[in-house]
Amino acid sequence: MRESQQRIGAVVMAAGAGRRMGHVPKGLLRRGGEPLLLRQIRLLAEAGVDEAVVVLGHHAERLEPVLRQAGSAPRGMALRWVANPAPDEGPGASLRCGLAALPDGLTTLLVMLADQPLLELQDVQAMLAAWRARAAGVELAVPQHAGQPGHPIVFGPLVRGQVLRAQGGAGVREWRRAHGDQVLLVPLSHARCTTDVDTPDDVQRLGRDFGVWLE
Repeated sequence: MRESQQRIGAVVMAAGAGRRMGHVPKGLLRRGGEPLLLRQIRLLAEAGVDEAVVVLGHHAERLEPVLRQAGSAPRGMALRWVANPAPDEGPGASLRCGLAALPDGLTTLLVMLADQPLLELQDVQAMLAAWRARAAGVELAVPQHAGQPGHPIVFGPLVRGQVLRAQGGAGVREWRRAHGDQVLLVPLSHARCTTDVDTPDDVQRLGRDFGVWLE
C-alpha cells in the first residue's frame, strides 16, 4: 500500500481521575500556557493523523469546554471525543471506547496519553516511521527507554480488532504480553516518551530534571 493511501487514527487517553494529583485533570496542566491535552492534539495533527478521538471519563465536564475551544484541529485532522461511562475499569476499557469511535478502514492506529509533557513532534514521527519500516509479522510498535515502555504506541487493524473484543480492563498491555514475538520495541536515547506526570512531586521533578515547568 502506498503511503498516500495510509489513513492514521489516534486515541488520546484522558479518562483518569488524577487521584494522586489531588483529583486534578492532568490534561489541563499547562506547558507554556498550552493545556497538555491540546498540546497532544496539536502534535498528532502536525504528524499527519487523519482522525483523533479523546477518551474522557472522570473530568469530562472540565475537559469538554477546552476541547470545544480547540475548534478544528490544525492541518485538517478530524477531532471528536467520547466519554467512558466506567473509567475505573482500567485503560483497556477506555481504549475500547476510543477505538470504537474511530472509523473503519484506518491502516495505522496510534495511542497517546494526555499527560506526557515532554513529547515532541519528532517523537510521534519517529514512531510512525518505525511502524512503516517494521518487519513482516510485527503488529505493535512500542517506544522504550532505559528498559521502560512508553507512548505513543502504534498498531494496525489486527490489534485493534482483538482489543475491541477483549473484556474488562484488558487492552494492549495484555495483548503485548501474549504476543511478544509480534512486538517491535523502538529504543530511544531520551525519556520523552516514557515521562508522564502522576503526582505533584512528578511536576517538580519535571522542572528540576528537564527545565519544563507546568502551570
